[in-house]
Amino acid sequence: METRIVSVLSKLVEINSVNPTLSNGPGEREIAEFIARYLENLGLDAEIQTIAPQRANVVAIISGTNQRQGLLLNGHLDTVGVEGMSNPFNLGKDGDRLYGRGAYDMKGSLAIMLLIAETLSKQPPPVDILLTFTADEEDKSLGMEYIVQKWLPTLLRQPSGALFLEPTELEIGICHKGFTWYEIDVIGKAAHGSRPSEGIDAILPLQAALAELKEIEMELSHRRNDPLLGSATLHASLVAGGSELSMIPSKSKLQWERRTLPEESPEGLKNELKRVMAAVENFQGNHQVNGRESFVRHPYRVPEDAEIVKKLKAASPRSQFTGLSFWADSALSGLAGIPSVLFGPVGHGAHAVDEWVSLKSLVRVYEVLMQVIRTS
Repeated sequence: METRIVSVLSKLVEINSVNPTLSNGPGEREIAEFIARYLENLGLDAEIQTIAPQRANVVAIISGTNQRQGLLLNGHLDTVGVEGMSNPFNLGKDGDRLYGRGAYDMKGSLAIMLLIAETLSKQPPPVDILLTFTADEEDKSLGMEYIVQKWLPTLLRQPSGALFLEPTELEIGICHKGFTWYEIDVIGKAAHGSRPSEGIDAILPLQAALAELKEIEMELSHRRNDPLLGSATLHASLVAGGSELSMIPSKSKLQWERRTLPEESPEGLKNELKRVMAAVENFQGNHQVNGRESFVRHPYRVPEDAEIVKKLKAASPRSQFTGLSFWADSALSGLAGIPSVLFGPVGHGAHAVDEWVSLKSLVRVYEVLMQVIRTS
């Protein structure tokens, strides 16, 4: 098994599938075509779903021997950029560690999905297995949105559960944070720096916004922590404004990210935006401010008594329930009514230059998932 994993993973890592919206990468088309050919060589019908130019998913269904609801397996095709890496597209091996861009996040898991398909093409599972290889998880999750909104509704039977093979250090991820992006624009009036009385500075009011964000951050840190996810957080992300050194700035923009917990209310989040805008409005001057919520990904928690969680726990009794600080595509299927859980390998360096995944942990992921499938 270890030899097969290394062989398949090596071919996946060789394919540059860097997300083009993050680092000028080529997208997922090439790796999607490779995976589709791999599945077709196993005798499976694989469908490539084009979701944008050079952006693609792959889906395939391995038919089960009974008519019960099936199980969805997911892995994402895209990776982050390779800046600072000396040999990102060649799989390196050092003992148990396999190095390369995407080895940990998450081409190691893609290799496991392909090997599961190889096994099940010869030994049919008891239920349908829906293999989903998705694009764009590292940015806006266009691939998983397509699966949930356009592909799953066409099926006769919906899956009873979903397993997302994100790296979890062999723990069972039953919840993860969400995030919301906010931005405010401050409008002033341009004037030459030698005549400040003729202008309205659009940058100085941002200090009131930053002070209010700091106050909200302190309030969040004093709330009762989620047992698995800890506290909600926020951080200022991007600031822009001004045109040249000798001009009073007529425009500025502040953007920030708020990491959210499953039990938080939408009303509370909206109130935070109102507070920041009010702080800017009350800052001395004749400026104007506009604010908005620019993008939302909701947090998610699957019940511990969900059938897919119980089966996974039975297959891997030493694994503990854990919460994940990052957002994952599992929220999209979970909030669409499919109980979704995360389970994946051990490793290090997701989004870093020294990314590696444990080979032995990949073997363990394969063994656990096969047991879950066989008992479904």
